[in-house]
Amino acid sequence: MRSFRRLLDAGRRAAAAFATRQDGGPSVEFVLVAPVFIVVIFATVQCAIIYFCNAGLETVTEEAARLVLTNQSTSLSAAQFQTAVCNKLPTFFTCSGIKVGLQAAPSNCSISTGAPAFNADGTLAASLPYQQPAPGQIGVLQVMYQWPVLGLPLGWNFANLGNGTYLMMSTQVFMVEQAQ
Repeated sequence: MRSFRRLLDAGRRAAAAFATRQDGGPSVEFVLVAPVFIVVIFATVQCAIIYFCNAGLETVTEEAARLVLTNQSTSLSAAQFQTAVCNKLPTFFTCSGIKVGLQAAPSNCSISTGAPAFNADGTLAASLPYQQPAPGQIGVLQVMYQWPVLGLPLGWNFANLGNGTYLMMSTQVFMVEQAQ
């Protein structure tokens, strides 16, 4: 009985010592804060990647608009023009994911630069128009790419399409130069 009492007293002393110790506080704080910190870092990195890739898409769209603007693309079909745009893409894009639409705007008041409709699976509801604007006409060039994004913990997600991708879209509106 005496040994049992000693064991009980030793257990109480150990429990009291454990309850008053404070050297495990930083570990507990780390366990509570680390998941949120990791999610914020991951979201920041993913946002930076999307921003960087969107800047690349803007540059490609500007170069493609210059082809049309300077009358260098008048003999190109829709597939050839898309290939010309695709050849200018940075290496982190794939040509199969690029969508290109080109059309002439009938007047300054009727320029449509909105995003086209997409189905729930992320495919275009209707094909993009391709019409080379004539010299002196206003042209609207839209280049789109569906960038794959990773879902973040806690329900954070940058995807804006139903298939879990982020739609990057660049639009250029310009007037085609008159032929000399």
